[in-house]
Amino acid sequence: MMVKRWVLAACVAVLAPVAVAGGATDDAIEFRQGVFRALEWNFKEMGAMVQGRKAFDAERFALQAQRVAALAQMPGEGFIKGSEKGDEVQTRAGAKLWYQREHFDRLLQQLAERSAELAVQAAQQPGRDALRPYFAKVAQTCKGCHDDYRERF
Repeated sequence: MMVKRWVLAACVAVLAPVAVAGGATDDAIEFRQGVFRALEWNFKEMGAMVQGRKAFDAERFALQAQRVAALAQMPGEGFIKGSEKGDEVQTRAGAKLWYQREHFDRLLQQLAERSAELAVQAAQQPGRDALRPYFAKVAQTCKGCHDDYRERF
């Protein structure tokens, strides 16, 4: 009886981290996808305002710029080791991201910095033309990362 308990305990000790890791992997993917969806939600409307497809609302733009600045600091947390593929969750993170991680992390840092600058400028200069170059820098950072590290389906 003692041997059976020891074998059962050993199996639990070995398999429990695997089960947790699988769940953590999917959780990490869902987290980063949620952050990116929230970024997109705010960024799309800002883009429409900057491009003149929607009436410019300085107060709304500044609020969304603050949100983007806060969210831009979060995605890196979701790119944990082992989350290259999910168990049940699909990811669009390209294979190149994982072996060029330092460059990817620099782009995430650049996104955070440029988003923060956009938020500061939106609070100080509530004009579409004045904000356009700051918005463009954030958009270029997003595009660069997507071009290099996002899989196309």
